[in-house]
Amino acid sequence: MFFGEVKTGSSLGGILSSSIEIYKNKNKIKISKGTVISKKLIDLLLSNKVEHIECAKLDDDEIDENSAVHQISKKIITSKKSNIKIQYPKNGRCNLVSSVDGIIIFQPNQLFYVNSVTNDIGIASLKAFSKVKKNQIVASIKAIPFGIKKNNVRDIINISKDCFKVLPFQKKNIHLIQTTNQNTRTKILEKTLEVTKDRLSSCGIKKIIEKNCSHEIKSICAQLQKSIDEDADIILIFGTSAISDINDIIPQSIIEINGTILRLGMPVEPGNLILLANIKNSKKHISIIGMPGCARSKKENGVDWILWRKLCDLKISSDDINHMGNGGLL
Repeated sequence: MFFGEVKTGSSLGGILSSSIEIYKNKNKIKISKGTVISKKLIDLLLSNKVEHIECAKLDDDEIDENSAVHQISKKIITSKKSNIKIQYPKNGRCNLVSSVDGIIIFQPNQLFYVNSVTNDIGIASLKAFSKVKKNQIVASIKAIPFGIKKNNVRDIINISKDCFKVLPFQKKNIHLIQTTNQNTRTKILEKTLEVTKDRLSSCGIKKIIEKNCSHEIKSICAQLQKSIDEDADIILIFGTSAISDINDIIPQSIIEINGTILRLGMPVEPGNLILLANIKNSKKHISIIGMPGCARSKKENGVDWILWRKLCDLKISSDDINHMGNGGLL
């Protein structure tokens, strides 16, 4: 690619390297950076006594910036239902926009290899598994120079295929169990319910079923069984104090009704003292989340990272949770 100053009369087909203001019919107009120089523009520039112009001229093995980012954008979203829209490319940039509320998923290593093909294309995204809103930009593909080597575009397309997808939040039957003792204040129960409703409402869940019971195994088992019988999808349990051991009352209650403890603790702060479990009824697996004390706050914490995935029907492995330690200090 040629880049530099040329005589205006020899600039036909070049790409304007910076914006320029000139007069047309005595009115000042702005010619934008990236404009392809036509015969009419050359005549207009010369009539303004612009004898030299800085521009770029592509070689035969190059493709213009807008075509490059658009071609990449069409392949970098999943070929199946991606829930992502492609904005019209402009100034060498093409943005990907979510068409639903949900979470963005991709493999960070894949994005790393895509960005390693050439310095001439940069692809930036939200962090994997981030919560996104409808019409939010989730990724941006940017060409750095005005022209990109065709073979680099082909390589990026091959490596980036099916990279990005947004999973929509699903409607779930959510139950909230709060345990109490003689020191429990009604105000705390009310605040916890309000915060939990707000947390779920932002994910499209407008209704939850609340239950209260004594902080003892028999009472907790009864409420858990009732939620299971009522076809809950996810059961959230707030104890009078955070769960700090596998032999604590809440995990033992889950085990008592033949539930399975999957994980106690996660490398996210706040949110360390979370419990993940499940139990199977005749139709499905029901997720049980023992909530850490920080989930009584509206601030983002480890519970959100778990809930977002659960509400999108994503399975969560122990390795998935261990990876959350990278960026887990919130």
